[in-house]
Amino acid sequence: MRNMRVKVLYLGLVRAKTGRESEEYELAEGASLHDLLDELSSKYRGGLGDLLRADEKTRLDPTIVATVNGASKDISQARKIKLKEGDTVALMSLISGG
Repeated sequence: MRNMRVKVLYLGLVRAKTGRESEEYELAEGASLHDLLDELSSKYRGGLGDLLRADEKTRLDPTIVATVNGASKDISQARKIKLKEGDTVALMSLISGG
């Protein structure tokens, strides 16, 4: 099976959890957003991994938002969201205050 590369941008709290602005991932062609979240969850256990629990229900901390090529995505549908070569996925935190 062929592979594809996608770029992941980290913004806000997500950037603080990873210590990076961005990185590229190589995934199997036809991989979904869920597959990417699962990779990130494994790589960043204890930090970002606590916010990205890409499990059977694709739970995501409600303060985290995902976009693909600038379009907001419903994370509950992550298994159905197929990524393509060259896609840019941004992960960011919502701003909250009291």
